[in-house]
Parts: sequence; C-alpha cells; structure tokens
Amino acid sequence: MLFSASRRKIVALVAVLLAAIGMVAAPNAPEANAQNRNLVIFGDSWVSDPTVPEWAAGKLGLDPRGSSGVDTWCPTSNTSFGKVAARQLGLAAHDYSCTGTVTISQGPKLSTQVNRAVSERGLNAGTERVLISLGFNDTYNNDNLPDSVVRERFVNYMRPQVARIRAAAPNARIQFVGYPQISDGRGNVCLFHVAPNVSDTTPFQKIGDWEVLGQWMLVDAARATGSEFIDLKPSTKDNNMCAPDHRRMWAGLVDFYAGPGHMPFHVNQRGHNHVGAVVAAS
Repeated sequence: MLFSASRRKIVALVAVLLAAIGMVAAPNAPEANAQNRNLVIFGDSWVSDPTVPEWAAGKLGLDPRGSSGVDTWCPTSNTSFGKVAARQLGLAAHDYSCTGTVTISQGPKLSTQVNRAVSERGLNAGTERVLISLGFNDTYNNDNLPDSVVRERFVNYMRPQVARIRAAAPNARIQFVGYPQISDGRGNVCLFHVAPNVSDTTPFQKIGDWEVLGQWMLVDAARATGSEFIDLKPSTKDNNMCAPDHRRMWAGLVDFYAGPGHMPFHVNQRGHNHVGAVVAAS
C-alpha cells in the first residue's frame, strides 16, 4: 500500500528524525566503583535505547540527575541488547552508550565515553567483554565524502580508542557489533505501519547505502584493531523494517504493530532480545 505523501516529504521527515537523534544525549551512570567480571558497552542510540520521554527529560534537565551529556550521564534502557547479553553471561553491565554518538562528525564523541569508562574504572582487569557499535550517524553526516574516505577516517579514529580500551581492560574480548538489517535489501523502507501487516513501501536507496557503509566501517575497525566483529545481517535479513509484524525487529517511523520498543526508526524489543542472545552466544 503506497501512501500519498511525496517522496520529498518522506525524505525530509526521515532527515529531521536522524538530525534530532544525532544531536542527542549521553550514558546511564554506571557504578562509580568498578565491579569484577563486567561487560562494558559503548555506542549510539540503537545501543542506548532510551524512551523518547527519558531522552527529552535528560536534554531539558527535568531528570533528577540533571541535564544529560556525554561526559556526565545518558539515559539508557535496562532491556537493550547489551544489558540482555550481560544478564545472559552473568556479567555486570557498565553502559556508557549515548544517543547521537559520533566519531568523525560534529557531536558527542565516542572518545568521551571511553574517558568516562577509564576514569570510573568501568574498564578494568575484571572486564570480560567490551561491546562497540556506532557509525550510522557518521554516514549521513559525511554524505559529501566518498565511502572509502569515510571508512578510512573511521578506522583512524577507532584505532587509538581501542588501544585505550585494551590498555585499561587487558583481559577483555573487544567486539564490534554490526547493525541489524534496516532496509529490505532492495532499496526500500517501510516507514508507516498503521494497520496489521499494512505499510508503505517507499524507495529510499540512501538508507540502504548508509547501512552498508556503516557495516563496512565496523568491519574495517575490527580488522584494523585485532578485535572481533559480530555480523547481524544474516540472522536479521528477514526482520527488517518491511518485515511482517510478527517478525519485524527494526521499527518504522510510525509503527503500532511490531511489538514493544522505545524509539521510532530503531530496533524494537524483539530485536534487542535477538541481538543480546547472539552476542552472548558469540
């Protein structure tokens, strides 16, 4: 079912959403005192997974903890894939992920998450795993550059950050987690799900291009730093934004039928549970 809104309006709407999400918050304060046998989480909005009201309260300073910021704290979900994996592994979760995090773009930087993890000793000799997933915000923010340049700059940014992580947590497995499938793989997205198994099918090749670029950025970074890469594409190829209601793991912009989830145009709870299980089993 095709909706009457013009493609230009749809593109503009998605661009506004990406820009809003890309300007967002910073990590749920982990315990100040490091715990033994922990799992440390770094990443952007699909990793932090706050609800929209939680994010808004943090940005407006309405949260009891005060205004959120990547160098202080960020709202994060207790049911994100990192927390799901930590529980399955019996590890304490130290979550520094932050909505809107970038590397080679303007915005809250991954390096600041690492700063906090080092200073708070969230990264320590007892850290068994470190999860890193980000890059999508750097794709559309650098759309004027060739993909090869974006990939090279991302790797150059990640090398010293991984070195810092490894120095602080020498016993940890460092895992770059790829993004789940977002588009349908044929250049289409399904932004509006307003009735059971009824949605638009909107050509939007840029989304597909960005998710492919984001995937390769993470693959490159893992290879360049001697880290592990967890590929989620094979296990989520049929669970993209255009999948049937009972299988969808990436929610549309307006999506009332994919089950529980925290943010539009992001992974829903079905997706977080799946990714958490994949990470825990890796």
